[in-house]
Amino acid sequence: MIGAVLTILALIWQQPPPTTHGIVTSTFLLMISFIFFVNSVSTNSKAQFEAHQEKVSEDRIQRFIVFAEYSFGLGFTLVITGFTILGYGYLLDYVGRELITLLLPITFLITTWVIIFIYNIINYMGKPLGALRSLKRNLWIFLELICLIIIISDFFEILLIP
Repeated sequence: MIGAVLTILALIWQQPPPTTHGIVTSTFLLMISFIFFVNSVSTNSKAQFEAHQEKVSEDRIQRFIVFAEYSFGLGFTLVITGFTILGYGYLLDYVGRELITLLLPITFLITTWVIIFIYNIINYMGKPLGALRSLKRNLWIFLELICLIIIISDFFEILLIP
């Protein structure tokens, strides 16, 4: 993910769209996600190191793993949000306010949410409604939903903030 984020950043600034719809916001989100991904890798390495030490509690190792998981999840959410905004911005510049411009972010995010839901079903197998009760994943989806609401309001030129 670290390599993918850096590659996308390099590519979007080599060939920016005619206007900067979304490129600055996407760059900001991708740069912040980079920090979360690096932290996730570092934290996982720390958990691995601690696991090989004598007299280290399982609880301590688990805290590092949970921290790494939250860090990766937030980084991934920022990447998804950044790509959503970037795709919308590029289509807005090249196609204009056509239906396809709005369908890209909607389709992209719905596909992401379906994959997250399937992951939750697998991850929480045997736990009643476990797939719907994952607080962290619901938070990530909520942040992505806010992004989609902002994009839809922009597409229809509805001013959310006076």
